Amino acid sequence: MSVERDDVYSSFMPNKLAYSVVPGTEFQCKLTHQISRKLSTIDEQDYEKANRRGMINQVLATCAVLLLSAGCGMPIGFSAVLLPQLSDKNTTEIPIDVNTGSWIASVHSLATPFGSLLSGPLADYLGRRKTLLVSVIPLFLGWTTLATAKSVKIMIFARFLCGFATGILGGPGQVYIAETAEPNLRSLLIGAPYVAYSCGILLVYSLGSLMYWRNVAWCANLLPFLAVVSIYCIPETPAWLLRNGHEKNALKALSFLRGSGISAQKEVNEMKMRLDKERATTKTNENIFSLCCQRVAIKPLFIVIVFSLLQMFSGTFIVIFYAIDIVSEFGADFDTKQAAIWTAVVRVVCCMMFCAILIFVRRRRIMILSGIGSGVFCLALSGFMYARVGHPKMSYDVLVAGGCLLGYIVFNTALMVMPGIMIGELFPARIRGRTAGGVFASMNVALFIFAKGFPALQSLLKMRGVFLVFGFSSFLLTIFMWLFQPETKGRSLEHIEDYFNANNWLWFRRDRGYKTVKLTSLQPLKGNASESA
Repeated sequence: MSVERDDVYSSFMPNKLAYSVVPGTEFQCKLTHQISRKLSTIDEQDYEKANRRGMINQVLATCAVLLLSAGCGMPIGFSAVLLPQLSDKNTTEIPIDVNTGSWIASVHSLATPFGSLLSGPLADYLGRRKTLLVSVIPLFLGWTTLATAKSVKIMIFARFLCGFATGILGGPGQVYIAETAEPNLRSLLIGAPYVAYSCGILLVYSLGSLMYWRNVAWCANLLPFLAVVSIYCIPETPAWLLRNGHEKNALKALSFLRGSGISAQKEVNEMKMRLDKERATTKTNENIFSLCCQRVAIKPLFIVIVFSLLQMFSGTFIVIFYAIDIVSEFGADFDTKQAAIWTAVVRVVCCMMFCAILIFVRRRRIMILSGIGSGVFCLALSGFMYARVGHPKMSYDVLVAGGCLLGYIVFNTALMVMPGIMIGELFPARIRGRTAGGVFASMNVALFIFAKGFPALQSLLKMRGVFLVFGFSSFLLTIFMWLFQPETKGRSLEHIEDYFNANNWLWFRRDRGYKTVKLTSLQPLKGNASESA
């Protein structure tokens, strides 16, 4: 069609007219004699090529971050491999007791807040990309120290370094993906780091079933090395570059990420207009605390922090840290390491499915269904355990309990993924980097306290009581998200920021003008068809 239109056009127009493409004007081609027409040659094929090239580049940039996320997921699950081997008095070279084991498991979460607090200023000062590269240094040191450790103190210090690296990665990784992905791709890509975390956990479980823990620690250095090479090849986020006065580099980075220089120029122009408007209304001497007290920031902070606390009490990460111990509570004769691996496989598959579901299903609906499902399976498992107290073990006990545990993992996986998505989507641009680090820090402080106290809680309530707490927390989380969480699917980050700037706290009291906007990247101009007819 486009070739035929050009042939007809050239039959009555001179062939030596100068054309110039004007950025940011919807591909309007202007003639030197003030005669204009819409481009027909830059049509469906060119749009499709640009869209496809931009999507591929965004996915490649995300994959570089995912390599590092998987590398940081390995120390999260390493305690489930390490503790059983150290507890075996016949083979261990570093004997431990229950209290020491809880320190080895929980110190990772104790270190993560320190890395998270540092990641915010680093992400705003160095940039998101360079901060990701910085996080590899303590990760390398941690695994190497762990592989050569000769005492419990050195082992705890090595775990601290790995947790510190995970803390540095968390916020900037989510922010990088949120700031580089288009709204129609963001739903898929922003949940991908948790798939990578789950893959890292599965990988360390699998290696731990085949190797001695020292060999697992040496092998864990491979993913960070590959991540360094990959991250070195991707651009910095355009939003950070533009905010720091690097407009040319921002345009170059956005051209790579969108696949089209014209589309990138238009997006940069829009970002500049919004940035100028923001700076005109922001006092120059405002610090991060005064900015966080503004309406546009305090509301998402409240939502993310409360959600994260309820998520922890629903047992999301405890099941990962103590997977083998929890499975062994079922009292059956089977390989607990293999059972833990299968729980990790289920979590990886569920994370992948959840990222795909994010493309089609609204965020609020996902969270509400996940909270209800997690609560139902936790209460069912707790009720079954209470019912079997004092009865002899039967062959069906492990089937019922294992089925409830797998059902819980299926539904709870969505709750594990959501905090990272919320941090990437809900916070305003001016404080996104620093706030993400602070929130990750507070989340991990709470997680450390919970992980450190879990053995005592388990001793007090038994596993049946623990899952009762998990179930009620899941239902409380569902109620909270129904009241406060806004729908972000299909919205640009600027649109979400405008929602929080409005005078509303509860979702059902929102401005009804806040509707889903279907955002696509480059689309053919509809006027072409009508003009050629």
